[in-house]
Amino acid sequence: MISILPPNATPLERGLEAGLAPLLAIQTPLDTLLDPATIDEAWLPWLAYALSVDSWDAEWPEVTKRAVVAESIGLHRIKGTREAVDRTLRRLDALADVVEWHQQNPRGAPHTFDVMIPLNAEGGTRATAAFAEAIIDEISRVKPLREHLTVVQSLMAGTTIGVHALARPMLVRRDDADLVEDHSRPWSSYLQTEDGEPLQFDDGEFLDTRP
Repeated sequence: MISILPPNATPLERGLEAGLAPLLAIQTPLDTLLDPATIDEAWLPWLAYALSVDSWDAEWPEVTKRAVVAESIGLHRIKGTREAVDRTLRRLDALADVVEWHQQNPRGAPHTFDVMIPLNAEGGTRATAAFAEAIIDEISRVKPLREHLTVVQSLMAGTTIGVHALARPMLVRRDDADLVEDHSRPWSSYLQTEDGEPLQFDDGEFLDTRP
């Protein structure tokens, strides 16, 4: 490589030039580096960083990586809405569904919702605790802080297999006219993890900070 530095360049300047040489040698047109559809896969993580993608997994297939980068700005605009939760859930599993507290029978606790993950007899990836944790982590980034969710993995026949985890659901517009008075204790009175999730005993009771 031909140096463009003057003869009196310092060792630091020459070191920086040598370190940047691989970047300066890139022949890729700059416009493709800003397009999630055309950028080389090796550069996708850098574009994801530039567009503030909240989570990234090197094991994702290329098509998923490109989709996550492409929707990042749009997703940031609608964070805290039902649409943001639905978009994220569709990317993770097209068969998963959201059931809000007022849609449950009997009604659930206000400001909660379930994410229903259907399973077949063979189980598969959907039946794993790791998959449930991935659902929780991703949805927790796009919904209001006051809301809480439960992930429910169940067989197609309706038999629950018992993988549940707490997080926070989204605030949505009520379509019914019933008045439901919330007498539940505020979440701030419970012991919480660093992510703001309430801690529970093995029997499901929350750890309360008040005597």
